[in-house]
Amino acid sequence: MSTTPYRLRARRPVTAASTETLLGPPVRTFYGAATRNVVWAASPFVLLLGYGVWLAHQGLLDHWFNSTFSVGAVAALFAMSIALIVYTSAFGGGELVRVHANGILDLRVGPRAIRWDEMESLTVEAPRDGRPGVRHLLRTTDGVTLSLGPSIGGVADLVDEVRVRMAEHHLPSVRARIAEGEAVRFGAMTACEQGIAVGPRVVAWDEVAEVEAEAEEIVLRGPEGQRVAAAKLAEVPNAFLLAEMAHARRTR
Repeated sequence: MSTTPYRLRARRPVTAASTETLLGPPVRTFYGAATRNVVWAASPFVLLLGYGVWLAHQGLLDHWFNSTFSVGAVAALFAMSIALIVYTSAFGGGELVRVHANGILDLRVGPRAIRWDEMESLTVEAPRDGRPGVRHLLRTTDGVTLSLGPSIGGVADLVDEVRVRMAEHHLPSVRARIAEGEAVRFGAMTACEQGIAVGPRVVAWDEVAEVEAEAEEIVLRGPEGQRVAAAKLAEVPNAFLLAEMAHARRTR
């Protein structure tokens, strides 16, 4: 049975005017990762170079360059290929995500406008095929999940911005709930006044020096850097909030 809530209200198309009203002025734009798109940008240059090698092999290169039109065409294609490679290396692909003062605009589908207070959880997911890099799954209050991965250039900065804004929104209420005696669950870990519970064990706040992500796990480390407890990375949504709380308790 699906856990996604049935949507009664239709999504309205996002226009430039509605985006400004809903999310405020734009702050930063994130484009497609250059490392992937530069391969496609280099393809015209590779084809042109390969064609030149083939002409040389056939002994036709001198004949080809005897034509003024041919020389001009080859030079123009060469210049366009270099310009495309340089541009893609510097700026990557097309515009994917735009950060505004009050939220983000996902231009990959929709586009979809999401305010900071509509962000419910952020979960880290390690790649299943062994490739380097991770992706972050951002779940909204209406049940939509956005993937923030290596295809976005500078995705680490984007994720940091989301973490900061979510911490500003969620931490006060989480701390208030804990102060009132409530246990706040973060998937496989639970925060309470006594500490952080991992399974049947409760690790006291004084025993938690760091909350880190390491080798597909969220690890609680003690004052001497030793592993105190751990859980799978993908099973601890909003683990960064636990890290923020542990840091605040250690430095106060």
